[in-house]
Amino acid sequence: MDERPDNSQQLMDILLVMDKEEKTIQAVSGVQDGKLQTKNPLEDNNDLLKVDRHGDMFSNFFSNLWSQLKDPTRFHFFRVPEEEIQRVAEDFQQTVKNPTPEGQARMAQYEVQPPQQAQQQGQATAGQQQSTDAPPQQQPPQEQQQYKYDVNKIDWDTAASIGIKREQLEQNGMLDQMLKGFQTDKTVRVYFNLGSLSHSNDSQLSLRENPDGKLVVCSHGILDLDKMQKQFFGYEIASKDMDTIKLTGNLGHPAEVTNRAGEKIPSLISRNLKTNELVSFPLDKVRIPAEKNGHTFTPEEITKLKQGEAVVCQFKTKVKEGQTPKNYQAPVQFNAAKMQLEFLFGERGKLAMDRHREMQKQNTNLEVPKTFRKQELTEKSRIELSAGGTVKVSGLKDKNGKPYHGYVTWQPGQKYPAFMFPKDYKTALEEGRVKPAVENEVQVAVNSEGKTNEATKNLKEALQSAQTRPTREQKQQQDRKEQQKEDKKQEQRQEQKQDKPRQKRTRGVTR
Repeated sequence: MDERPDNSQQLMDILLVMDKEEKTIQAVSGVQDGKLQTKNPLEDNNDLLKVDRHGDMFSNFFSNLWSQLKDPTRFHFFRVPEEEIQRVAEDFQQTVKNPTPEGQARMAQYEVQPPQQAQQQGQATAGQQQSTDAPPQQQPPQEQQQYKYDVNKIDWDTAASIGIKREQLEQNGMLDQMLKGFQTDKTVRVYFNLGSLSHSNDSQLSLRENPDGKLVVCSHGILDLDKMQKQFFGYEIASKDMDTIKLTGNLGHPAEVTNRAGEKIPSLISRNLKTNELVSFPLDKVRIPAEKNGHTFTPEEITKLKQGEAVVCQFKTKVKEGQTPKNYQAPVQFNAAKMQLEFLFGERGKLAMDRHREMQKQNTNLEVPKTFRKQELTEKSRIELSAGGTVKVSGLKDKNGKPYHGYVTWQPGQKYPAFMFPKDYKTALEEGRVKPAVENEVQVAVNSEGKTNEATKNLKEALQSAQTRPTREQKQQQDRKEQQKEDKKQEQRQEQKQDKPRQKRTRGVTR
């Protein structure tokens, strides 16, 4: 008799909720009389609501929960793996108290959409699936080319014998990922019965084509991180590299692996963060997009990313129409397991940011001068210069002792920073030859890019250097103009009231 999977051992998800009014992060424990019941996720609670990780089961559960709530729009919900609940909940609570673009981006990774939005997306996906599942002769040429593998070449009878069912894979989106050549991001329980030996575990799935053209379903079970292999397809992983893979998930540099044909292929190696399986990706197939989240990668950044390094860049948040995006720093790295560029969040992101700051400090201390024309540069200014930024320097004196100020930039290899007087700096800024100094970012955004903030939205004059809000005189002038407009409107309303009675009397005389 086949041994069926033990559902109690399946990987589960916990539902976190953010109360918009209370500004708190809690774990959902139930719904009573239309009110959400919650518990502290940082405590050891065995009675939290746990939901099977399969997508279709979760969708049904969340739709039912949403429909029971009296005020559902008051909450934001997040779906978090049970094994990460305390770490993620603590990170979310810090972000709620002290919002940052990086923290909000991390929260968005886990957010669950309301059923109305999920239904709209489901309808769009269903339309695509319907066209995909149509008979080959009825499909447009584009639809035939969207998948790497042919679904009809999968031996579904053999797959079903180990617990893998086509209907389940279609419902939770895993089949679509497999046919496109990717490893699934969700897991299913697979079980094997070899007579005297039986085994079951949660696994991610992928497809591999045999030389005879048949497709094989590959099971990628969850491995013990402490027992990770030290040799990977002929490549000996050094102890230092092993620690790096365990901490960051990526080797961070190219390695020569031997493929099944015996060829040595320069590749990048990453760890699947869910299964701990090592995965390689050929170096010559690594593709880096020209732009991501508002940041255009430089040739130097692209080279580093193709070599597997983590690179810290300035990105922009995605906002609704009419809003101004915010800049935020974040590390990105190519992940061989995902076969694409990814943001590094959590502990992985912190490690990358720490290394980036350490490198900046080392470059600053070794290369950027500590003084400029006898004026000491602050550490913040030197770090800004080392990153290619512009810094304002005041307190300088000419040969006659007369004070002056200006702007400096610095490039690696230069002995001294390059100096510009304010007039030259303004021209270079307009031509895009230099980045604005930190204290001038608001000025440039308002004067040159047409952006506004609450303090400057009614200001007609151009902002001056280092100015972020109107001066006292400018504010008074704004107030006077606003009062004059209001007085004029009031006079027009009075005149309209006086004109109406006259019109009535005139019509009366005519009659």
